[in-house]
Amino acid sequence: MCDWRSRNKCFETMPEVHAAFANSGKRAGIEIWRIEDFEPVPVPTSHHGKFYSGDSYIVLSTTGDDNHLAWDIHFWLGSKTSQDEAGSAAVLTVNMDDEQFHGHAVQHREVQGYESKQFLDYFQPAIRYLDGGHASGFNHVTINEGADKRLFQIKGKRNVRVRQVDASADSLNKGDCFILDINHEIYLYVGDNAKSVERLKAITVANQIRDQDHNGRASIEIIDADSKESDFEKFFEALGSGDKDSVAEATEGGDDEEFERGATSEVSLSEISDSSGSLKITKLPAPFTQDLLNTKECYILDTGSYSGIYVWVGRESNEKVSEKAEAMKKAEQYLKTHDYPDWVHVTKVPQGVESTAFKQHFQDWN
Repeated sequence: MCDWRSRNKCFETMPEVHAAFANSGKRAGIEIWRIEDFEPVPVPTSHHGKFYSGDSYIVLSTTGDDNHLAWDIHFWLGSKTSQDEAGSAAVLTVNMDDEQFHGHAVQHREVQGYESKQFLDYFQPAIRYLDGGHASGFNHVTINEGADKRLFQIKGKRNVRVRQVDASADSLNKGDCFILDINHEIYLYVGDNAKSVERLKAITVANQIRDQDHNGRASIEIIDADSKESDFEKFFEALGSGDKDSVAEATEGGDDEEFERGATSEVSLSEISDSSGSLKITKLPAPFTQDLLNTKECYILDTGSYSGIYVWVGRESNEKVSEKAEAMKKAEQYLKTHDYPDWVHVTKVPQGVESTAFKQHFQDWN
């Protein structure tokens, strides 16, 4: 497998589609691979929606029917994944698109905690972040193990996420919901100021943990404002620290709007090209129209650091191996040039499969 440092050369010598992808994208649904020792390893359906912070993943969404299928390939980077694994995920994503779908898939770069709504919607009721990863010896949760003590925080207004936090009373606050999973017992702690949508999501997630991680053989107990004092005592005893009065105020949990990264910014459109090995960015004047996009070139539609950037690849430029391979690399260079954080969402859009989210920024679109 190619090392990430030399992945630009690897694109030109990449073999035919990886064996792990040979039968992918044949029918509608979600398929997931985790990067292990630079190789894609299929993730069983029962573990879809669980992502280890120390790993990188490839997620393929296939939509449509046998007469017309469409593909979205997301490579997801955990907050603690290695550069090698992240690079492998990017290379393998390009390989899958080129060899399996002939460059017709839409590619997305997702970073833990800043995923697109499209990605989050694949995993209902909510995505789950788990500590550890392949390199550290952590593997998928063992069904019915029941020995580990895990605490999950449920937070958000629209795109509710579930993330594993330190199993301590210090992790609690009155503004969110928390799930404590220990010894086949599941406690759902509802903060005094938690939103109703968070409570509903938390109940669904608790049921999911019971069914997926305990094969349906775990009890669920809800701890909220109507619970008895003895119920609170039982919860904190299981948690191993704290008490009802030690829980932090809602403000300590952070703002939900900021948590979801829902801000917007000014939109810009730029033509991108390489000049003597460096990235050349030519900003185009507004208003934006479809005829600004030359089928022989590549463009970046910048909708702001929170909303992400799109790399539009013209059909004729897409015929060149180097152009196909370089599209996402150009996007990464663009992020650095504009001092954007590395978690900004990036989407590669081939000409002819533009989404509504992309086209909405143009005055006309045929």
